[in-house]
Amino acid sequence: MEKEFLNSIIDDFIAFETENEKADNTIILYRRVVKMFVDYFSGNEITKMDIISFKKMLEKKYSPSTVKNHITIVNKFIKFAEIMENGDDPYEIRTHNSKMTLKNIKIQQVASLDNVIEASDYKRMIRKAKELGMMDMYLIMKIFAHTGIRVSELQFFTVENVKKNYITVNNKGKIREIILIGELKREILSYCRSNKIKEGKIFNLSYYTIYYRMKKIAGKCRGIKLDKVHPHSFRHLFAINYLESGGQVTDLMDILGHNSIQTTSLYTRTTNKTKKNQLEKMKY
Repeated sequence: MEKEFLNSIIDDFIAFETENEKADNTIILYRRVVKMFVDYFSGNEITKMDIISFKKMLEKKYSPSTVKNHITIVNKFIKFAEIMENGDDPYEIRTHNSKMTLKNIKIQQVASLDNVIEASDYKRMIRKAKELGMMDMYLIMKIFAHTGIRVSELQFFTVENVKKNYITVNNKGKIREIILIGELKREILSYCRSNKIKEGKIFNLSYYTIYYRMKKIAGKCRGIKLDKVHPHSFRHLFAINYLESGGQVTDLMDILGHNSIQTTSLYTRTTNKTKKNQLEKMKY
């Protein structure tokens, strides 16, 4: 396998994945990882040992979940390269066997849901956002906490959609309906009236803007650990609260848009703090 050839087909690989309707952010990630992979090698001829060396570099530099994700992308790119070199149909990528691909790492499932924002943290953060006059962030955090949506799904919160009781979301080829509770719907529409937003998207903040503004708000709330404050943590908060309020795992799977019940069952686990409180109640 030659570095020069791999460089020449990066755009073809990205085009192939784009045609497969990968999300925009996924395409950006694919390009970055593949470019990192190709640029890693100094010589033109790339051997399996060189590729293993790349894997070891990833393991030293990144978290296990990131390593697993990067290896998946690299393996797909390697298969694509071999198929292109042989002049075969790129859509055979799923059945193509390669001796150059890497064994992916195994990540042990966590036994506890620690490092997740708590309800008390959330309440303090939305109060602080109001105090700071950051009403867009106040509402965005409420939306995350009451619907469990991803940041990328915030784009579907338009004036037209919010006026309904359900918001149809199309994400990663999956279509589902987000249910709006009455109080949240009224607050969003009130925000729209106050800001003269009559149609279209209500919020136009990027992921990173939301991320850093959350950190800023949490930083002004004494005692909240900043490492557990991020958009996805609010999705965890929603899921845990839904189950603790008596919701069913199967319903939660539909609400969150998960493909398997195994993914959703993560939220049936508790934090170590909850486990400790339960142990303290035990009597002999």
